[in-house]
Amino acid sequence: MKIKLVKLNNISNYEQWLQQTISSLDLSSGLSTNLLNLLHERDALGSVQISEHVIMPHIVTHEITESIVIVSQLNKPVSYFTSNGINIAIYIFSCPDDSSIISLVNCLVDEKIISSLQDPTLSSKELEKLFNLSVGEKDAF
Repeated sequence: MKIKLVKLNNISNYEQWLQQTISSLDLSSGLSTNLLNLLHERDALGSVQISEHVIMPHIVTHEITESIVIVSQLNKPVSYFTSNGINIAIYIFSCPDDSSIISLVNCLVDEKIISSLQDPTLSSKELEKLFNLSVGEKDAF
């Protein structure tokens, strides 16, 4: 599993946030479009809000060879469904049957971890350490 921290400024809406996050992966345009479409399909099923200011958009796809987790922080919150204060997203792009993703999701029930993810001073190294301690994974962007 790869883990990446993305800090974005001047994002005005959820759609722009999705697009910028997908762009940060440096994938082919075809794969980027497919992942974006899969996220839209997931959103059509209902909200992915997991905490007051945190959402967790997630998909499972055979189109990637390794699962990817992106923690994305915004400098200003955007609207998402009925909430106006979302500024953290944990994007999960999972390969089928990846047990490390299950472990990561299980650790997200810990309010201390959610609180750490909301810290605007969070660094990539701190994120890696946070998830290494929680999940036991060693691979990060």
